[in-house]
Amino acid sequence: MIKKIQSQYSERIDKLKEARKEVFGMGQDIEKIWRQADHDYVPHLIQAKGKKVLEARDETKGWASRFVEIGADNWETKNATVNPYIKINTALAIMIARNPSVDLQPDGSKYEASTQVQKELYRTSWERAKSLQQLKLFAFDDAKYGWACGRTYPLKTPDFNGTFRERLDPWMTWIDDKSRPNNPMSTRDWCFAKWIPYETLKKQFSKAPNWKYIQEGESVGLDNEDNKSVPKFTTKNMKLAYFYENLDDDIYSVIVDGYPLLERELPIADLEGRKYLTLWHTYWTPRHSNSPMGIGINEAIRDDKNLYDKIRNMTMNQLILSIHKMFFYSGTDQIDGDGTIKIKPGIGKQVTNPENIKWMEVPGPGKDGYNGIEMQQKAIDDACGVGKELAGQTDEKTAFQSAQNAEFGLRRLSTPLTNITDALEQEAQITMVINRMVYSVPEVITITRPELIQDYYNEIKGDPELYTRENGKFQAKLYPEVQIGTETDDSGRLMESEENRFFRVHPKGLPWNGTITVKGQSILIETKVLQKAQTQEIFNIITPLLGEAKEIVMKPIKQLLKRYDFDWRDWVPDEWYQPQPQQQQQQGLFVPQEGGGGNMANSTILPKNQVAAKNTNLVGRTAGQLSSPGLSLGK
Repeated sequence: MIKKIQSQYSERIDKLKEARKEVFGMGQDIEKIWRQADHDYVPHLIQAKGKKVLEARDETKGWASRFVEIGADNWETKNATVNPYIKINTALAIMIARNPSVDLQPDGSKYEASTQVQKELYRTSWERAKSLQQLKLFAFDDAKYGWACGRTYPLKTPDFNGTFRERLDPWMTWIDDKSRPNNPMSTRDWCFAKWIPYETLKKQFSKAPNWKYIQEGESVGLDNEDNKSVPKFTTKNMKLAYFYENLDDDIYSVIVDGYPLLERELPIADLEGRKYLTLWHTYWTPRHSNSPMGIGINEAIRDDKNLYDKIRNMTMNQLILSIHKMFFYSGTDQIDGDGTIKIKPGIGKQVTNPENIKWMEVPGPGKDGYNGIEMQQKAIDDACGVGKELAGQTDEKTAFQSAQNAEFGLRRLSTPLTNITDALEQEAQITMVINRMVYSVPEVITITRPELIQDYYNEIKGDPELYTRENGKFQAKLYPEVQIGTETDDSGRLMESEENRFFRVHPKGLPWNGTITVKGQSILIETKVLQKAQTQEIFNIITPLLGEAKEIVMKPIKQLLKRYDFDWRDWVPDEWYQPQPQQQQQQGLFVPQEGGGGNMANSTILPKNQVAAKNTNLVGRTAGQLSSPGLSLGK
């Protein structure tokens, strides 16, 4: 029950903020490191500050005195190389190119029948929510700051109903101070903040008991007011809402200006009642074995980049002077100041005795300068693991050699890739639970005409999970329709299909427990040259084995193809398939769509282009004719 007082969790949120500032006891200011990363990523010039002196003016004539800067000449190069920009985007282009795919290992035989269904629901959830772009932003934060966080939750709007993923702003996200890297169970609570217009909050929470305490006007901002990444809104009356989740207290709370507008149980739970946070997070490379905040690319190369910029700018300055020479000439004016002459390209300096002075000959930078630049660039490449091979720069003569070098270069990114894969496995566990929740909630339709009731009852074969009969009312349960790529082989086993089909999952097809493994290679950009070479290599190895006895070579073939992420069923003869004992269990995993039975072999799933034409059974008609006589939405 919401108390009409300030939230008891506000103090806890403050502690989470303090823990992050010190990098969880590491004694470093993580927000200072992040601010530097924000600054270095955007192309800019190095700000060279000269000495400021007061320039005297004749104020009797209305000329005001002013400070002028000396020692900062505009001719000198002040370029800050865009190494952070290049390295981060090169890594992203290679590492995040496709939606992830999973390998599911069920905990028991009772879950084997629904494994392929769950795999397809996972794949479809990524496509429907267009989550790849959110994953790219997640990886961008990870590479830039050394830490990234995301959130997965059920979302229902007029245009969308399903599992939704969003990248969260690391600046506005705080996690449990007891969190440890690669240990999701160590995170027991966390929160994130969002700026939301007052009117939007009012529509959602105006009936909350504590809404009367929420005043119009902008909320007090975050503690780090000098953070340049905090957006400046033109929209007025913005409120800062905190969303807090606590696993031990089983609490989900929304707090605005210190007052809780919502407090309820955590919404996500599995079949055994275990609750889940909606958070998933990871680091780029480890900072410390006890710190979940890692080291990003910018922090890794920062010192080497500063030296690189210095050598590069000095080399370019000398090159400019060697081309655009300075000269001296005689005259009657006196030398200003202490007689010091500052070198400037293309400038003529007046001197009192120029007899022995000619054009100023400045040697070019020579190979030492360019070698120094190259040496520092290599140090930067080594520090971040994103070398020229990954950027497409190569001296190899063949495409295969170039692709092979890129493959070797990618091994340097194996640690960040493994960490992102670990975060995706955290996310996949949440997704599996949410999918069961989303697709197990039916739309209830009341059928009043006796002949329609009988037709529906016959088609579902009296399945009690697909209807209810209370107080003289017959109500059909229509479960959400989903489009997935699944079909059955000759033995009745569910398998992947290139053609997506629409069907409704029966409630018995949703429960699943097991081990989820996200394939790290599945999100990488495809290297067609290497794929072709690998396929040819596998073909040359597998083909001679197919002439041997199946009992002898089957296990080695499976292990070999597993190493290459190939499905062994695509390579061996069809007769080598073992009969599946789960065939009868798969009967009834799907709600009948046309004719009898729940087996997919009996056309219980419809191709997309046939859905409208083949809604000839009552299940299809009740889904598409809600306004017909004798049919109405259940309340």
